[in-house]
Amino acid sequence: MKRPYLTLSVFLLFITFQCFINTEVTAAETTPVDDKSTDAGLPDKHPVIFFDNSDFNFGQIYKGQKVEHIYKFENRGNVTLEIKKVKPSCGCTAVILTNKTIPPGETGEIKTTFNSGTYRGNIKKSITVSSNDPNNPNHRLTISGQIIEDISIKPVNINFGSIFLDKGTDKTVTVTIKSQTEPDFKINKITTSKPFINASIAEEKDGEYVIKVTLKDYRKIGRFSGKIYLETNSTKQQKAIIPFFGEIAGDVTAYPKRIYYGIVTEGKELTQKVFVKINKKGIKVLDTKISPDFLSVKIDAKYEQNNPHCLIEIKLHKEAAVGKLNGLLELYTNSKQQPVIKIPITGEVKKG
Repeated sequence: MKRPYLTLSVFLLFITFQCFINTEVTAAETTPVDDKSTDAGLPDKHPVIFFDNSDFNFGQIYKGQKVEHIYKFENRGNVTLEIKKVKPSCGCTAVILTNKTIPPGETGEIKTTFNSGTYRGNIKKSITVSSNDPNNPNHRLTISGQIIEDISIKPVNINFGSIFLDKGTDKTVTVTIKSQTEPDFKINKITTSKPFINASIAEEKDGEYVIKVTLKDYRKIGRFSGKIYLETNSTKQQKAIIPFFGEIAGDVTAYPKRIYYGIVTEGKELTQKVFVKINKKGIKVLDTKISPDFLSVKIDAKYEQNNPHCLIEIKLHKEAAVGKLNGLLELYTNSKQQPVIKIPITGEVKKG
């Protein structure tokens, strides 16, 4: 008599258990889970700048020629790439041919032009591309190669040396010029950057020229420099430049021409030196004057030696005021040519 009730109880217990299991499964499926690993596989949101080739070698070109090249790049990120700035080093220019904003997966171009100008030999220049790529904010491109000369100039520059004013300033030097490739090479025109320099053809034989360069009646004491410009019939190098330099020396020559202390920490003392060469017998430094007042002068004069000179020490004292240093050293002499020699003093004093 008890079996039917036992069977019914077991059945009801089974039904209750199944309902509990189904409720737990449903709750597990519908309740949100705080699982941080679900976002771990997502990529970072940022642009990626990628160049097919960051380095370009143009091989060989002749001096004076130009080279153009286009650098291609791609945005391999998942956010718009923004080109903020393209900054070339000396000798070349660079411009963006496409938009400054490059969407993901799109490409852009940067065109660079290198002007060989007065360069010669092996060169390497760079272009810096600044963008919003956080991993590569300043990408460096390079352009390199060798610059050869069709026009051979010997010597490559003219050094007139030191010319004493009281002995006359006229001086002449010669330069040999020829083409490496042109059998019928000709110099069509010669000009100079300074009126006291004259340059003319002294001789021409089988395409080789001898140029006479003369310094004429220049009486300003100090260093001088300039350039001689040549225009030729060379198809590879139509123009050439010959630099020149020298110095007109008076009774006294002081080196350096400017005293520079650089950046000095406040409260620190620093000494610089000036060498004063005496070029004429009997000339002396009689007195000095210096400003500002936190600078002082000490002279070690040696006039009786075979090379008469003065060694002047200029001390920057620890009391120097913070800020830019703009001073002046004045040397008073018994020279009629140079009664006063002025030497500027520069630098900066910064707080420690």
